[in-house]
Amino acid sequence: MTKISYPVMLLMLAMFVALGPLATAMYLPAFPAMANAFQVGAGEIQLTLTAYMVGLSIAQLVCGPVADRWGRRPVLLAGLLLFALASLLCTLASSIPLLIAGRFLQAVGAAAGMVLARAIIRDTMAPVDATRALAHMGSTVAIAPAVGPIIGGLLAVHAGWWSIFLLLAICGVVSSAVAAVWIPETLRHEDRQALDARTIIGNYRLLLSHRVFLGFTLAASLIYCAHYAFLSNVSFVLIDLFKVPTQDFGWYYLLVLIAFISGNLLGARLTRWVALHKLIVTGGSLLAGGGLLMVILVLAGFARPAAIIGPELVISMGAGLMMPACVASALTPFGRLAGTASAMMGFLQMSMAALTSAVVGYLYDGTARPMAFAIAASGIGALLSYLLVIGRAQDVTPKTKQ
Repeated sequence: MTKISYPVMLLMLAMFVALGPLATAMYLPAFPAMANAFQVGAGEIQLTLTAYMVGLSIAQLVCGPVADRWGRRPVLLAGLLLFALASLLCTLASSIPLLIAGRFLQAVGAAAGMVLARAIIRDTMAPVDATRALAHMGSTVAIAPAVGPIIGGLLAVHAGWWSIFLLLAICGVVSSAVAAVWIPETLRHEDRQALDARTIIGNYRLLLSHRVFLGFTLAASLIYCAHYAFLSNVSFVLIDLFKVPTQDFGWYYLLVLIAFISGNLLGARLTRWVALHKLIVTGGSLLAGGGLLMVILVLAGFARPAAIIGPELVISMGAGLMMPACVASALTPFGRLAGTASAMMGFLQMSMAALTSAVVGYLYDGTARPMAFAIAASGIGALLSYLLVIGRAQDVTPKTKQ
């Protein structure tokens, strides 16, 4: 294994994390085309996204304890290889059930990168530095879903929806090779009891009874709910409702990702001078305000892309400010349990987002109303969950031995 500098490792970790959102964003422009190819409705195609989020939530819950017991590196490698194989299965899928199964397995593989990148940062950095690193990583990760829909739209039009998953399989193979050569083991002390059923239950009970962890995690999870309510419906709203060409969809999504990256970079810079409390309240206010603005514009009958994308820019800026601070603050009290804590956070984020996506998909009525209301409710909930559960309270490290 080649020794590398930490900035380079951070860039590689961002690449592994990016596989998860890339596998979501890249195939969004192909939703209408896939519905036509499989001769199914929007609800059935949205199930492939729901299955992906369910896979992410369940896998993260398992990944954490396994990584705390056996180390970050072997679990990361196994996950990346599974992602590559599952992407190939999606490429060859001849029916919706097979595609849903492939998406579920793809998510299980992607979960390893998402959980272990956060755990590795927690293993090697102090809390304030971790917040800054997570913000930098988040802005880097956002590049993948920013260009993903553009590439996906072009592939869907010129080569077919299946070519999107073939490209994802290649990305999985490349990431596996990079991890095998350059990523070191960062777990200093294995937790030999991490896979004991009583230990797992006890650790998760500890996390869920820790008020600060729960408050920050709930806020971060509701940010995910807002994001996936947008993702699961925006392609149908823009392409089918507002008649945006499939190959142009990615450019609208790129604007949203630029707003998120801007929030990440601004937050990373401000952590040197501004208290995390102010960053989180500012981000949450943008989330809530942008969601309410979208509802107002949709109810007023503004049937143009700007009615959706404009408010979403505000929401994404707020998410970029708020998310890294919430993640870092939630994981700060937990040393040797960083993998388990990251896993529980990921499970709650993705399970809540999956439920939101499924409900919004079920309620889809050919308008943007269900999506707008779900986004607004999630944004307001994220702000309130922080203010009501955390507020200005200081973290109290759990009394159990870490």
